[in-house]
Amino acid sequence: MKVLRKKLTTSKGVNTGGKLSVGLILKGTIIAFVFSLICFLVLALILSLSNITENIIKPTSYIVMIISVVLAGGYVARRAHRNGWMYGAITGCVYIIILTLLGLFNGGQFAVNQILISRFFIGIIAGAVGGALGINLK
Repeated sequence: MKVLRKKLTTSKGVNTGGKLSVGLILKGTIIAFVFSLICFLVLALILSLSNITENIIKPTSYIVMIISVVLAGGYVARRAHRNGWMYGAITGCVYIIILTLLGLFNGGQFAVNQILISRFFIGIIAGAVGGALGINLK
C-alpha cells in the first residue's frame, strides 16, 4: 500500500488526497476559457470573411461552451485521479459563474431566469461527462 501511495504522489498528475484541489479546478477553467476564446476568434474570422448570417452565433456559443467544459472537465479529472465526474462538474460550474460575472461587467443584467439555470445545468452535466471521460480514457 505504501508503494502505491508513493507512486501516486510522485506521478505526473496531482494527488488530491481526498481534498478538493481549487488550483486544479481553476487551471481547468482557464483552459476552458482559452479554448473558448480561440473558437470565438475563429468564428469571428469566418463571419467577417463569409456570407454566413449572425443567426449562428447563439447556437455556436452553446456548442463552444459545451466542448470547452467537457475538455476542461477531462483535463481536471485526469490530474485528480479520482472523483472525475465531481471535479468536472465543479469545473463546469465555476466556468459558468465566471462567464456570468464577465457578462455582468460588460453591461449585462443579472437575472435568475431560464437561460441562466439552463447554462448551469449544461455546465454541470458537460463537466461531469468530461470528468467521467477523463478518468476512464487514461
